[in-house]
Amino acid sequence: MADTTMTADDVLRIAAYKDRSPALEAMVIAYSYHRVAGDLAEHLGKDANNWYCYATWTSKAIGESLDLGPDSPFIMDFSRRMRVPHRFRRVFRGVLLTLLGPSYQLGLALANRAIFLETASLAVNLWNDSPDRYLRVSPESDLTPTPPEFLTELLAEADDRYLKDAAQLLVEARQATDPEARAELMFGASIALSAYEQARAQKALELVLYRPVRWLTRVSWRSLRSLLTRRPFPRFRLYAARHEDQPWLTRQLEKRWSSLYTRHLFAVKTPLSDIKVGRPLTAPAGVDMAKVWAPIQNEKVRKLAEEFITEDQEASTAGVADWVSYPDRMRFIVSYFRVYQHVAALYDVPFAKDVADGLAEEMRRGLVPQAVSGMLARGGRKVYRYPAESDPDAYEMAHFDFEPFLEAIQLDPSAK
Repeated sequence: MADTTMTADDVLRIAAYKDRSPALEAMVIAYSYHRVAGDLAEHLGKDANNWYCYATWTSKAIGESLDLGPDSPFIMDFSRRMRVPHRFRRVFRGVLLTLLGPSYQLGLALANRAIFLETASLAVNLWNDSPDRYLRVSPESDLTPTPPEFLTELLAEADDRYLKDAAQLLVEARQATDPEARAELMFGASIALSAYEQARAQKALELVLYRPVRWLTRVSWRSLRSLLTRRPFPRFRLYAARHEDQPWLTRQLEKRWSSLYTRHLFAVKTPLSDIKVGRPLTAPAGVDMAKVWAPIQNEKVRKLAEEFITEDQEASTAGVADWVSYPDRMRFIVSYFRVYQHVAALYDVPFAKDVADGLAEEMRRGLVPQAVSGMLARGGRKVYRYPAESDPDAYEMAHFDFEPFLEAIQLDPSAK
């Protein structure tokens, strides 16, 4: 598999496989993104990075953050950043696991898997000169069964026009003969793909960042009362409710925690270093910011960029105040793409050879689900019955099957 081009069947098999741990699943997806990035480079070259280069390192970071075992690098790094004394780190880990809960791992993994399915299925169709479709997880389609609550609460709506723009720009990039024009088109495609996937992941991100506060203020005491009275309560609805709908105290604590996490704890992983998003974005060695921030010539790309950044370099590269904010997050991400577009190290394999070989083997596991055309041909709706386990935010996500909720969406790359 390591020497072959990624196909739609590969993407579907990887996204649909259910028997991996969340951390391993994210690592497999990271390696798969790396493979897709390399496949695209066969058509677009490596003078500029494509979006899948960035997704490779992001998914690897997600995989590391989903490893919550006793020797978890994520927890060890978190405790160092929080300046927890070594003798208290075991207690700190226990508290952190309680605050994060199982839905941290499973919710983040679910969003990562869905976004991989949707964005990678678009990319593999680019091997045809005219990409015609991508796969989408569609929990509210008339062709799907009634979805479990967590699916509709964790995958937000996103504008399909961004995927259509990405497909069109990548097709144009392949046809471009001028390297600078091709790089601009690839930059525009990266903006469009991130605009889509960041909107898609918005609810999952809110669950992950806000869950500790919601557990403390809304769920912990209800859990104790439920244990005493033996009466269940809708815990997932408390976790997944909008920030605006939370009580005043919860909203205030959520704002402060999210801001603290953004400014002091969260970083974007790259092969060069970890970029702390709470600080202004700076250029890595060898990158000329004056050249990077030259005016964008392609009108379509310029309009895409203007949705999120301005030509004011200082304002666009400023640190993020709150990573939950979609506009602020996208501003930083688009600036990151612009600054790092020619950092060739993003094409590097993100794992040691023995690990990469193991992940390549792992990618072969599982069967390809029923053909999408067959899924779409089915009529009627099924009733989804919740299992009797008492912790749906953990059990449901751990046993979720994407197949009944897949839909093929047509793309028209020739549309201007």
